[in-house]
Amino acid sequence: MAKIGRNDRCPCGSGKKYKHCCMAQGEAAARGKLATATATAAGQHDPHLCDDCNEQLDAAANAVLAFIDARKFAEAEQAAHEVLARFPAVHDGYECLGRLYQAKGDNLQAADCYRKVIAFARNEPHLYDPHFIDHFQNLIDRLEPRAAAAD
Repeated sequence: MAKIGRNDRCPCGSGKKYKHCCMAQGEAAARGKLATATATAAGQHDPHLCDDCNEQLDAAANAVLAFIDARKFAEAEQAAHEVLARFPAVHDGYECLGRLYQAKGDNLQAADCYRKVIAFARNEPHLYDPHFIDHFQNLIDRLEPRAAAAD
């Protein structure tokens, strides 16, 4: 199958250019497959979820990121809230919302979401890489430089 160009007509039949129609979903699907393959190769599996649910979570989170990349913030926010609703026992929904708010320039809400991600890691530290919390704390510190400087 030939690769679809950004400016080609969308194969869904909408008449729109691919980049303004289904490109975000196509990229999300590709990211989901890559993430699933990477997680499987690394042996990563969220113990809260079965293999099928892990794949669904990866695909849903990657769809949020694709919407963010495409600057489709309303769609990204709806998709992130769907991740939160479908997978409340894992941090991914809050991470997606944090990335969305960060992309929109709402640093306070992004930092609040990242704090919730850290809370998941602190509640079950055996499930997370030792540097996971540090990564999100560094993001918070960059998003709230005045609060970090006051400490």
